Amino acid sequence: MHIAVCGIILFAVAACYAVASVNKLRADKTLNCYREICVEYGHVLTPEDFFDKVPRDIEFLTDLSSIDTAALGTYPVKIAYDDSVCEAVVNVVDYKAPMATAIYQEFYMIEEVPPAEECVRNITDLTDVKVYYKDGTPVFEEGGEFKIDVVLEDTSGNKAVIAVPFYVKDDSQAPVISGTHDISVIIGDSVSYRNGVTVRDNFDPAPELRVDSSKVNLGLVGNYPLVYTARDECGNEMKITVNVNVVGRRTAGVTDEEDQDVINRAYAMAEEIYNQICAEDTTDVEKAFHIFSWVHDNIAFAHNSSDYTTWAHAAVKAFTMRQGSCYAAWACCKALLDYAKIDNICVTTYPVSWRVHYWCLVYLNGGWYHCDAQRYTWDWEFFDFMETDDEIKRTYNSIHRFDKTLYPETSTESVSKYIDTRNKKISPDFPYKDAT
Repeated sequence: MHIAVCGIILFAVAACYAVASVNKLRADKTLNCYREICVEYGHVLTPEDFFDKVPRDIEFLTDLSSIDTAALGTYPVKIAYDDSVCEAVVNVVDYKAPMATAIYQEFYMIEEVPPAEECVRNITDLTDVKVYYKDGTPVFEEGGEFKIDVVLEDTSGNKAVIAVPFYVKDDSQAPVISGTHDISVIIGDSVSYRNGVTVRDNFDPAPELRVDSSKVNLGLVGNYPLVYTARDECGNEMKITVNVNVVGRRTAGVTDEEDQDVINRAYAMAEEIYNQICAEDTTDVEKAFHIFSWVHDNIAFAHNSSDYTTWAHAAVKAFTMRQGSCYAAWACCKALLDYAKIDNICVTTYPVSWRVHYWCLVYLNGGWYHCDAQRYTWDWEFFDFMETDDEIKRTYNSIHRFDKTLYPETSTESVSKYIDTRNKKISPDFPYKDAT
């Protein structure tokens, strides 16, 4: 850029004029040299900047290349010509306003308006730049799209105004929850409360969904509240409460006639197995031992593979497929024990934690003992047989916790030293009380 009239004087310089329109009173008529000139950032100084007509014998006593026109300042220059010396001043000044790019702003009315500095980027200027709202921080009384003026001002006083697009979201509507309904679940089963439930919101693309099942006990028959809460990023909430009906396995949906037919099938299958593994002249302890040993060895453990309609359905399926959950293993033991006319009771985990477990209380040798044919991942050869309360609770991470008030008093007489489930043996020294 060539010399232009200086609109702003730095470092206390009074007034500055371009060569083409210089005030002649500021020039030395004798020397014909401008005593003061203003140039913009980066301007390359030449003799023409100091004269209307450059003399032939001019000599710059000051090296013009030593003047840094990339920095604001005032620089003295000495010029010799016609046996005289002209002392001039060069003022490097800033005429250009800053430049920047507007940044689209989107926020909710309840949120604070972003600082003006966050509304622009890629600021370009040779000095520090202040950024501020032209009319002060805006206040929005309603949502919508707006253009807000932001001012860029450098240290030389040059200003630029940028119109920044604003989208102010006025969200007062709560999210909408769909797909909720009352849930029925068989005691001890697991259930996915979020299955089929969706949430949508008019602004938030991913509103939060919380499910409060703290009052639901899947291990106890009853009716429990389940609370769904949807919340958007603006804080609007919607709550829906449904009922979780925990039903007993006997009331899970078949008629008495259908039950009896399945029960008959379960006992018929148990009879065939019993006749292969038990002799009539053995004690109940030995018969029960053979029963639990057979179930342990022949019913492979498999999650979510059992028929929970009734115990008989579970036993028939497990006898047929040779696999099932702990519920199926218990059902097979029950069918075989019932056929052997050995009293037995189903025991379930209580309180319910992450899983429900099923095993048997069996009346053997004059007392009630815990027996469980479950295969354990840490020891496939081991299973529980004729254990006291204290002994059964030490097995496999306390899944054998139970409510003692629901069952008959159990025996405290340990017979564990006479039982070897890994090798399928009962010691000949077993202290039988009802030996035949």
